Amino acid sequence: MVSARVKVAAWAVLWVLAAGVGLAYADGLTAAEPRTVRVLDNIYAIVHGNGIDSNTTFFVTDEGAIVVDTRVTPDEARKVLDEIRKHTDKPVKYAINTHFHGDHTFGNQVFRESSAIIAHKNVRSALSGSNGLDHLNFFKTFNIPGMDEVKVTPPNLVYENRMELYLGPFHLQLLHLGRGHTDGDTAIYINELRTIIAGDLVFNKKIPYVSSGYIDEWIDSLYKLEELDAEIVIPGHGDVGGKPILIQMKHYLIELKTYVTNELAKGSSLQQTKDAVRPILREKYHDWLNLDWIDANIERAYLEFSIKKRT
Repeated sequence: MVSARVKVAAWAVLWVLAAGVGLAYADGLTAAEPRTVRVLDNIYAIVHGNGIDSNTTFFVTDEGAIVVDTRVTPDEARKVLDEIRKHTDKPVKYAINTHFHGDHTFGNQVFRESSAIIAHKNVRSALSGSNGLDHLNFFKTFNIPGMDEVKVTPPNLVYENRMELYLGPFHLQLLHLGRGHTDGDTAIYINELRTIIAGDLVFNKKIPYVSSGYIDEWIDSLYKLEELDAEIVIPGHGDVGGKPILIQMKHYLIELKTYVTNELAKGSSLQQTKDAVRPILREKYHDWLNLDWIDANIERAYLEFSIKKRT
């Protein structure tokens, strides 16, 4: 039997893809060409524009490479590997998944010969057995090229709260700060370089999807990230930025919570809440992408905070 958590997560993927991500492929469109951005010496981010647009980060060292998030299909993962080969012929030593969603993990099989595929323990649970197959089957309904090649590959090295990873000159701190975008998020902090790889805890100039998220705890996680000494933030979606993009994400979630709980206090129905909150958020974030996702975010907030109101 699929757990309630995974059912919610799978529904979230269905909604996201139907909202326009997967339909870009279903309609025969292609994602914007990825751009490889040099973040710092030997740290690169592959940034995607639209379609299945999750970002990938990779590190190059004399001992091997590290890849963070492996993309949505093996073919997309091989493109990441081709990009790495422009900078080094050393093997990929580690692959890291920031959470379980397929746009960040379905390329894992390309890196299964690495020393380890690393993630929070809940990512392994979400991608193992029938849970992983259910997640894959949802993605397959949206005609993304290359999905038939995917063999769901769970991480084989997991942690619970914190993990330290050393390779070459790099010291990566893998941090699980609590539930947020999912129940298995990893943020990566490189203290010496004042850099955070935030995964989908941060979207830059894009409305996030929160349907498999935990809004209160997500806000708490962003407060914790904000306390770190960092000047570079690599988001899960959108361009590389600084700490302001993290703060903007936090403000969006706080406003979503505030407006929805205000409506709940009035006794508003879900539809009344949508009608009241939607125009406010669309106006405030008119220059962000994914505005059509606001309704689903309101639904998730209404569910989370109506349950909390009753307890």
